[in-house]
Amino acid sequence: MLNGATLGYVLYDVPRRNLIKLVHVCVGEQARGSGLARKMVDAAVRLHPRRSLITASCRTDYGIDEFWRSLGMHVASERPGRALNGSILLNWVKRINVEEGLDLLEAASLASNLPLAVLDTNIIGDLFLPSDIRRDHREETAELRADWLQPLVTFAVSGEVDNEISQNQDQSARRRVREASQHLTRLSTLRPGDRSLEEGLLAATDPRLLAKDRSLRTDVLHVADAIHAGADYFVTNDSNVCLASEGWSHSEHPIRVVRPHQLVAALSPESFMTDFRSNLIDDGDLEWRGVEEVESELEPAFRVYDVETKPSTFAQRLRDLLARRRSTTVQKLVDAQGNLWALAAWELDGAVLRILLIRSVRGERGSTVAFQMLRHFRRAAWEHGATRLEITDPAISPTLEAALTADGFSGTEPRATVLGPATATAKDLGLASSAEVGLAERYRWPLVVQASGMATYVIPIQPRWATNLLGLSDGLISLRRRGLGLSRELVYFSGSRILPRDLPARILWYATADDGRRHPIQRIVARSLLVDSVRLPAGEALARFGKVGVLRKSEIEAAADKAGDINVIRFEDTELLRRPISRHDEIFKRYVKGNVQSMREVDPQMFDDVMVRQVSAGRPE
Repeated sequence: MLNGATLGYVLYDVPRRNLIKLVHVCVGEQARGSGLARKMVDAAVRLHPRRSLITASCRTDYGIDEFWRSLGMHVASERPGRALNGSILLNWVKRINVEEGLDLLEAASLASNLPLAVLDTNIIGDLFLPSDIRRDHREETAELRADWLQPLVTFAVSGEVDNEISQNQDQSARRRVREASQHLTRLSTLRPGDRSLEEGLLAATDPRLLAKDRSLRTDVLHVADAIHAGADYFVTNDSNVCLASEGWSHSEHPIRVVRPHQLVAALSPESFMTDFRSNLIDDGDLEWRGVEEVESELEPAFRVYDVETKPSTFAQRLRDLLARRRSTTVQKLVDAQGNLWALAAWELDGAVLRILLIRSVRGERGSTVAFQMLRHFRRAAWEHGATRLEITDPAISPTLEAALTADGFSGTEPRATVLGPATATAKDLGLASSAEVGLAERYRWPLVVQASGMATYVIPIQPRWATNLLGLSDGLISLRRRGLGLSRELVYFSGSRILPRDLPARILWYATADDGRRHPIQRIVARSLLVDSVRLPAGEALARFGKVGVLRKSEIEAAADKAGDINVIRFEDTELLRRPISRHDEIFKRYVKGNVQSMREVDPQMFDDVMVRQVSAGRPE
């Protein structure tokens, strides 16, 4: 009160032991802007130190949403108001007295040993807005849904995300996004009591950037909540937030502001398991075809929107390359139906194969195609006598960036890798472990490390499975006629009780037929790197790995043992042997005794002897 006049009042209820429900917050005109409303709400909170949540419901047409935001509250839900003009009632919430302990969901998220990644509103929009709404970064952001990523990170959002969702004028889209994102933990905030962090971040931001983009003042609210929660990453597609973060003290605030593809790269294990789906690359041929002009369908399929902000930028880039016909080859990869899979341009410069443009199709197939293209160009370089592969495309997509990183290309421009030699010993290369051998062979394909001592397994496989898994066709040892060659990473389901422990290891695939054919295949036809093996109930194996294998549910269950368990063997970098090893060959008889009916460990020297036979056959075809 002032001179006997009431300046304001707050009415609230305490209907449950954890809740303060604001009913009325009223301030007279003469006291508005003085901070009185906040002081009254703070007083209500102080009077109830054991309460953990404060709420308020308010119609949007009152025009005071910013007041509730200034209290650090966020929109939890909405419902129709009772006004005749069809008003909307927003339900505002905030966790209070957080020093007494967080709610169980937030506490569990922050106590996890996993990295904490806080998502910006634009990421939430990419993930949950209707698919018919165009969003330039949706394909990149979709990688955050990858099954392999979920066990490696905890995702959360600031309550400010809900406030920004509520500003969407499309009621249907607004409700859809809010409902679809409810599983994400909402972080507590120290606003309005402590705004020092937000102010410090703004002070450290380039003033010219703040003048250019006033929304940064709101963006730092998300980042501040993330820092207070101890988050490791703040994930955004806002270029200005990324630029602003360059001026922030990373020693004082150890949080990385990253784009989705950078989070994927940061959390990718050394042996990067792509989201390969075997059913996405069927048995139909893929073919490289020459590009003679700027075809209209190429731009929407292959433009990298982050870098090539206008269609004309992509078109000019392609025109420049087409103008260099004497030295540069420009081709697109298509299937039998004419669908686009990839676009590339390259030139041979002495011992260097230079990739001037490299693009993969968007969507689920993109990761598979990107990984296979890199092996394809390694093979092409080797065939033409080149020992170095360089990527000089100025517009690298997030999908290709992940593939380049996992395949050992340098992180600086030009993105490059050195090939070969065809063979060398582990001792000569200074490799001390199986893991180092596996990476060396991936990073320097077609290098084969001899005398590595890696555990080696012969795995029998029927031709009908080998057709999809290894590239065998009608029992003949030949590559399928596809521009990309073999798949990079797959799984195989085995009934064997052997569970390899010393990984990575070698696999020699032994194709053997039991279907009564007159001339059955009984040969070692391919090799792979075994990167993981786990024994699981057949149902769990199917749920976790069914999409990266080639067996149907009934076949997986049939291969399981009496207890219903099956071995899941994950392998990568498969290569068909140029010279298959028959079971009647001296090499085979020296190391393998009797019939091979299930997975069998053999002397590592067998692999070395098999590969000596391959190297003597010359460069790969």
